[in-house]
Amino acid sequence: MFKLIRWFLWGLFLLLLIATVDQVLLRVELPVPGYGAVQNFYSDFRSRLFGLAGQDPIAAKIPPTQKKPAMGTTSTSSQKKIRYLYADGEGALQFADSLDQVPLQYRKNAQPLAE
Repeated sequence: MFKLIRWFLWGLFLLLLIATVDQVLLRVELPVPGYGAVQNFYSDFRSRLFGLAGQDPIAAKIPPTQKKPAMGTTSTSSQKKIRYLYADGEGALQFADSLDQVPLQYRKNAQPLAE
């Protein structure tokens, strides 16, 4: 019986540790190099993962002032950033964050990327 309780307590500890790391990555700003990129990646990954199963119940409770936009997107949902794909003179595929970043000679062949 003692072994069963010990496994239960270790499982509970692991669950609490995972929940703590999850909330730290969602809510806490740390002045550590690279932490912002990890935090953006994790929040984007988590929203996509929970999006597969429905709505993210925890992120829905975070006030909009605390939610950070995913990397490469704008802060408002009405302004969507469209990325473009084009082939340069050597035939290599290039990406651009806006049509303005595509060189003039390649703009007519630039294709917008779907989300």
